[in-house]
Amino acid sequence: QHYYITNNLRVMLHILHYILQLLGFYEQLPLGQQSPALPVPVIQGFLEPTEFFRDYVIPGRPVVFKGAAREFPAFQRWIDDYFLSFEESTKWMIQYELGKKETREGGQEPIPFADYIKRYNEEDLYCVTGLPKFLRGDLPIFGPLSCKFVLTKLIDDLVMWFSSGGTKSVWHYDDYENLNCLIIGKKQLILANRSEMELGHFKREGSFSSVDVDSVNLNKYPGFGEITFYNATIEAGDCVYIPTFWGHTVRSWGRNIAINAWWEIYKTPFECTSPDDTDWGSVSMTTDSDIGKAGEEEIKDIEGARELSGNLRLVMWSSLSMRTEGRVPKIDFLDALSAVKDDLLDLLETVIGDSHDLTDEEWLTVFDQLDANKDEHLDPTEIDLISNDETLIFLIRQAKIESLARDSDRAEL
Repeated sequence: QHYYITNNLRVMLHILHYILQLLGFYEQLPLGQQSPALPVPVIQGFLEPTEFFRDYVIPGRPVVFKGAAREFPAFQRWIDDYFLSFEESTKWMIQYELGKKETREGGQEPIPFADYIKRYNEEDLYCVTGLPKFLRGDLPIFGPLSCKFVLTKLIDDLVMWFSSGGTKSVWHYDDYENLNCLIIGKKQLILANRSEMELGHFKREGSFSSVDVDSVNLNKYPGFGEITFYNATIEAGDCVYIPTFWGHTVRSWGRNIAINAWWEIYKTPFECTSPDDTDWGSVSMTTDSDIGKAGEEEIKDIEGARELSGNLRLVMWSSLSMRTEGRVPKIDFLDALSAVKDDLLDLLETVIGDSHDLTDEEWLTVFDQLDANKDEHLDPTEIDLISNDETLIFLIRQAKIESLARDSDRAEL
């Protein structure tokens, strides 16, 4: 019954939008105002990890955790004088962007954290950087992520978003899961389901759109007139989960500090055991870990190995997100790979120091090895097998071995 009510509401909103669009009311409105936005669900406090992953991460549904971060030590401590009290603040280099309205045309500049603190209130600067390690102890591990498996296998990074307010991001999507906690200030997030990705006018070479988020021209970007938007307005102490591939833009007001945790896509249920750590200070990020060896050959480039498996997993999840049946069929596997196949092979050569060109037949062997239930489709559980950097390299080697064996058999015939 809830489904039909929600679906009928969407139909009514689209009809209303269409009428108003014909009347010319929506030509240059800010992004998200092209149709009435639906609210993102709100829950008081955090959920337990098992419930969070089951009800929100695996199905890909955003949610706001109201007041969940109000008890964080950072909520009381993070004033500028506190930051400057650390000797490390004068040496720790952070990254900032020139301009609070994101365009992705400029780069980032390095600066000592203390120097940024002294400048950000007077200049048009926006700090987007990995959270300095000397501040990680002020943040307990976010409750929904408090599992050994998440913290040792999936977590990628903690990022600090720090400004004097007035920031505006481009319309974009991320290829990581995102739990964002606002410590100070106010933010508004406008989101759209990943199933409507085709309407978001994303650039072919990137995960963002060139649309002006302050003034959307529907003649140039008509897809925004058809999207069902969702709104999450959060205040200090609130956290919001943004699923992978959900389009979103973010605005901020007032002195503003948010910390988000990024972790790799993983849609398979898992057993959650409590971690030994209680705060982020002693948690190693994925980018700090050592993945050792793969098979009998040493992995020579750790970051390359992660990028290799991450790229293939991302392509599969991107393909999956646009399929109503929730699976990637074998017949479409090579087409989905086509855009990144050369990059994957270049990375593989970097990772193990040898040339490993793969034929289409060998890539399909990789597919067969990932297809655990042999139904000629990859489902979320099977795609998640690629989350282990060693697994993909092992499967590629196995594909080569099987290919050589087939060639040998053919030669004998």
